Amino acid sequence: MKRLGDLILPNSLQWSDRWEWSPVAQETARTLGGTVVTWSQTLSGGQPITLEAEDGVTWLSRETVDTLRAMAAQAGAVFQLEWDGETHTVLFRHHDPPAVSFKPIWPHHDLFTGTVRLMTV
Repeated sequence: MKRLGDLILPNSLQWSDRWEWSPVAQETARTLGGTVVTWSQTLSGGQPITLEAEDGVTWLSRETVDTLRAMAAQAGAVFQLEWDGETHTVLFRHHDPPAVSFKPIWPHHDLFTGTVRLMTV
């Protein structure tokens, strides 16, 4: 089951960047003598979670879209994302706008495609 807070999400919703994140931050620099110096640190939180309802795969109802928009409008709100047996604590990625974006499949229609941008905390 897929759920964000109390909102049940369609099972066909896709987590598009699930395997594109590394939990390690690393910086490198060179000394004047040419030696490489490396700093590494394990990250806690900050994994981007991009959920996509793609045309022909997943359509979102107006009620779901309205609920997601209302959730995203709560500045700093934290939610539980349940995804196929895993639980993640997330918030909306307002620093990577738009945090939510939706488009009706036809003008003035009540079914939508769209993207929800979250991150773990």
